[in-house]
Amino acid sequence: MRTTSRTNWGLLAAIPLLSLSLAACGGGPGGNDDVASAGGDKKGSGQQLTPAEKTKKYNACLAERGVAPGSGKAGEDAPKQTASPEEVQDALAACKEFAPTAQDMEKAPKPDAQQLEQARKYVKCLRANGYNAPDPDPETGGLPLDQGADMDKLQVAAEKCQAVNPAAQR
Repeated sequence: MRTTSRTNWGLLAAIPLLSLSLAACGGGPGGNDDVASAGGDKKGSGQQLTPAEKTKKYNACLAERGVAPGSGKAGEDAPKQTASPEEVQDALAACKEFAPTAQDMEKAPKPDAQQLEQARKYVKCLRANGYNAPDPDPETGGLPLDQGADMDKLQVAAEKCQAVNPAAQR
């Protein structure tokens, strides 16, 4: 269970990048088996990939387009972007087939009481440091983000709350 729960918290660690993709792409299902992926293969639609495979392909696709993706390592902050907002939007649109979705979070196992408590501590810290974070989802342990979320405030608060970030707890 510990390995699969890392996937859930790993997705939580990618909040800044996920929120960008949700705001830009709308999170709709899609894909085409004839479209080559960022890695050059034609495995098929992003919907046919595991959440980990989708994340890997998504990050590769973004990187190919000049956007700095997250490392995928739990507890690491989102990288600083050197791409322009237009380049980011174009990359997000081009890579939306592989963007992590709410369904990916649903595939993760339900967090245990200790994991939920850790998520609550993280939310409390985020709030104390200027970001009005929602309560963690009791089914996934994830933090839902509004499309209008203030990512600058989130990044500042996340840096201050690194010690209680569930993604950093190994």
